[in-house]
Amino acid sequence: MDKPEWVPEINGKTASTEDDSKCPPNRYILFPRKGGWSTFPYPDIAALLSAEGEVLYVSSQERSEDMPPAISVITLPEAEILLQQNHTAAVIAHPYWLTAVQSMQPKISIVLLPEPAGDEASSPLWESCISRLVGTADLIGTSSETRYMKLAFQGVRTVWLGGEDKAPAGSIHKDDLEVPLRDYELLFLHALRQTVTEAPDTITPLQCSMRADYYRQLRSKTGPHETISFLLAAYEYLLDDSRAAASLKEAFTHAIMNGRSDCVQSHYRFLSAIHVKAGEVESALQVYGISAGSEQERHHYEQLCRWLEAGEHQLVQAELLRLNDDYGAALGILDALGGETARHWKFRIYQETECVEDALALVHAADIQDRSSRRDYQELSGTAMALRGDRHGAVRQFLEAAMENEEALARIVEMELLDHAVQQLLGEVP
Repeated sequence: MDKPEWVPEINGKTASTEDDSKCPPNRYILFPRKGGWSTFPYPDIAALLSAEGEVLYVSSQERSEDMPPAISVITLPEAEILLQQNHTAAVIAHPYWLTAVQSMQPKISIVLLPEPAGDEASSPLWESCISRLVGTADLIGTSSETRYMKLAFQGVRTVWLGGEDKAPAGSIHKDDLEVPLRDYELLFLHALRQTVTEAPDTITPLQCSMRADYYRQLRSKTGPHETISFLLAAYEYLLDDSRAAASLKEAFTHAIMNGRSDCVQSHYRFLSAIHVKAGEVESALQVYGISAGSEQERHHYEQLCRWLEAGEHQLVQAELLRLNDDYGAALGILDALGGETARHWKFRIYQETECVEDALALVHAADIQDRSSRRDYQELSGTAMALRGDRHGAVRQFLEAAMENEEALARIVEMELLDHAVQQLLGEVP
């Protein structure tokens, strides 16, 4: 059988085609950023989706002349009705859609993270909304390689929507025309199909392998380099490549030569995660001990030493991975370990990554006996209710939490800010 045009084969690497017989959604609802179609961050991905099915753009404004003819404009209430139908996916292109879209409970949630505009980057609401979106998304695309790597460490199905190679890597057919696709477009299309069919994620490791090859070639031209060697080490680590340690030591050496005062924490500490993956727990803990600079980190190191002496090797491994932001691998270890201690540490990871529903599912009645834990539970419950669309329940939980800590009132203010932001995104207010 001939291979379908959309199966990526890039630089000799081919993604798995298992379960690809099922079709992706035939309707995609775009939730954009403010400013109209001209500000939509990923028009190439929107064009790709229009080749796959119907694309609808949510706005209170009239259709603009620059909008592609294949895309139709609908209102927010219309979008809510359509999202309840089968074969319909929400495509969220701005994090401030968080509550409005998640309360509609879309069956498939695709997030296309934009770069921040204006004062968005300095707003705590920006990163908080992104974290919660990540916790609910089925597939994430981003033009930031830094963000992409962070998501890959978190164990999220993700595609980096960028690259140096401008040449077509494949094509699809649309209206009897052959449309060329760049490598990241081909990868995104395949990731989309895997998401819909609930097939294993082969695209994230495939793209990580491509990025490792890129930085390996770049390093061969420039020689050892603090940043290039570190990025190479990170991708090699994600791929379980044994060369990661050598690449990292090279990056660390050049960071020292360049006078980086924080390189023990920023570079050398990562070696502890590499040792963990190699099964070298004692060496990993020793590395972390050397990098522990603050009093709190020294205390934490001593605690890990006690765990190791008590035979809690898996807990030590999971915690060292968490300290290196490898939440995906840490959760894998804790899942296999099971038990009460693992449950508590999984809850901490879900809290840090703002996976609200996952965190809430791990809470037992015995965990909320004292006032502090009860307040935290109320805030967590309020956040979950807000995402489900239960606004009154969310406000009630936040008000009850505010009786112990007035800072909980900020969560109510956040809800109001997101309401206003949605009006801006729809074009209803400036």
